[in-house]
Amino acid sequence: MFRQLECFIQICKEGSFTKAAEVLMISQPSLSQQIRFLEVEVGTPLFERVGRGVKITADGEILYEKALSVMRLIEESKKETYELRYSRVNKLSIGISPMDFFCLIPRFLKFHEQYPDITLKFSSVENTSQQLLNSSIDIGITDKYNPNKEIHLMHLYKEEQALVVYADHPWADRTFVSFRELEDLESSLFVGDISLIEHLHSFSTKIAKSLQSKFESTSTAILLSMVLQKMGVAILPASLIENFSQQLKMIRLVDPTPVREIKLIFKKYHDNNPSVQKCINFFLE
Repeated sequence: MFRQLECFIQICKEGSFTKAAEVLMISQPSLSQQIRFLEVEVGTPLFERVGRGVKITADGEILYEKALSVMRLIEESKKETYELRYSRVNKLSIGISPMDFFCLIPRFLKFHEQYPDITLKFSSVENTSQQLLNSSIDIGITDKYNPNKEIHLMHLYKEEQALVVYADHPWADRTFVSFRELEDLESSLFVGDISLIEHLHSFSTKIAKSLQSKFESTSTAILLSMVLQKMGVAILPASLIENFSQQLKMIRLVDPTPVREIKLIFKKYHDNNPSVQKCINFFLE
């Protein structure tokens, strides 16, 4: 039907079957056959013979306007579906916590240099596995993972967690403290990582009490700000704390040293978005 409308519109524009056939690069008999099919479909003649050309009938005039609208809609649909497909191919939605984002900024900048046409969209993570399954993100970067046969995971790195205190804190001259010594901490203790909070609760009731602060946040930037304002101390990634070494003091934790294992997780079947595989290959390198 679309091909018949295309032939019909071209004849209306050219005023001749012969000229329309040349433009469409088909034989005149084939063109005439398409119009006969269309006339049977609409139930009325569409053209009248006038000398060596044709004249559109009144019924044909009505169809012509409708046909132009239909073909415009088809072209708009083609354009929109192409743009949607192109945007998916060239956009990568990454679920990541602010804590891990700070640590991976250099890697993301390098990825952008290697693939400048791919737009990276960063989203906060709550339930990474579920966000992957419902396609709200393409890739997740996290230390938490709910097993699922449709999701694959890849080890990225291990991140040491350390204690960060303000410059004139009573412990500021310490290089390291044992995990058990946190029981003697008189300041409020801020922790952004839920897994570490759970570990602290199971490790020591006394340490857990220090977590019961009037100020709480899972935002890395806010936790750092609270330490800078001397509202308490925090346990954060060591690599992150090093960037604020002039204003804050990092104290390493031992016996045990808390470590988060960061993973890249993605759906096993991601062929509809080549950007996902490019990201996986990049991190594998």
